[in-house]
Parts: sequence; C-alpha cells; structure tokens
Amino acid sequence: MVFAVFIIFFMIFIFESASATEKPSYGFATLLKGAPAENDSVVVKKTKSPTGAMIRSMIFPGLGQWYNEKKLKALLVLGVESGIVINSIVQNQWVQESVTDLEREYYINNRNLSNWTLVVAILVSMLDAYVDAHLFDFDESTDLSAYQVIDNKNILASQSYNFVTFTVHF
Repeated sequence: MVFAVFIIFFMIFIFESASATEKPSYGFATLLKGAPAENDSVVVKKTKSPTGAMIRSMIFPGLGQWYNEKKLKALLVLGVESGIVINSIVQNQWVQESVTDLEREYYINNRNLSNWTLVVAILVSMLDAYVDAHLFDFDESTDLSAYQVIDNKNILASQSYNFVTFTVHF
C-alpha cells in the first residue's frame, strides 16, 4: 500500500503539465514598448519548476538533477548517495558482528557519521537541484550585447563605458 502511494506521488512529480514548464519571456521588448500586444511575437523559454526539482531530488538521488537535464551530475549524486547508504549498511553489519564494547562503539560511531553524511548529501543535492532549476534558462553565451528580434525588426541597444586612466611618472 505504501509503495503504491509512493509510485502515485512519483508519477505526479514526473509528469507535471507542460504549461507549468513554459513561460513567456518578454525581455527587452517589455522595456522598450511595454507589454506586447496580441500580434507581437513572444519568445517562449523553457523553464523548470524549482520546487519540483527539489522534491524529485529528495525522493530519489539524482532525480532532480536529471529533471534539470544535468545527466552527469545526476549520476554523480546517485553514486555518492548510494555509496554512503552502502557504507552505513556495512557499518551496521559490523556493529552486529563486533565482539568487544570498544569495537562496537567504534562501528556505531562510524555508522552514525555515515547517516549524518547522507542527510547532508541529500540536503546539498536538493539545494543544487533547486538552484539549477532557477538558472535553467540562464543565458550562458559570451555575447554581452543587448540584441533581440522584436516583430521581425532588429533592435540593438548598447552601453559603453569610458574610463580615464591617470598615470604618474617619477
């Protein structure tokens, strides 16, 4: 029963509606002439839900990163969190097999440290998925000019800075 509920919630988060992932971006057009009219061309940017990415990352290791289309990072998170869980299980087995109290305390401390490390790793991966979803549509190009096509017309805006340099010669 619990597994069925988990699967239902998992499917809800995986198959969010497309309307929540695509938002119109007005960009430079809004600055120049206000909100676009119905016949204006509007650029639609694909965005990701930060909360959805964070919850996915909490449910399954690396799923939030996979949702943000960071496949390598998702596999890395899955590997790290799986390794921590395996270490915790092994430490717990060694606690059961320990003979002396000192040995038992050593393995208990290592197991607890592993569990806390897992909690931190999950929180960091959730934060990473959340931030990556916010920055999903961030323009990473090296072109710093403010150039955008609006209504099939080219508009170019530029800003230049002039710095005066003073040199002193002795």
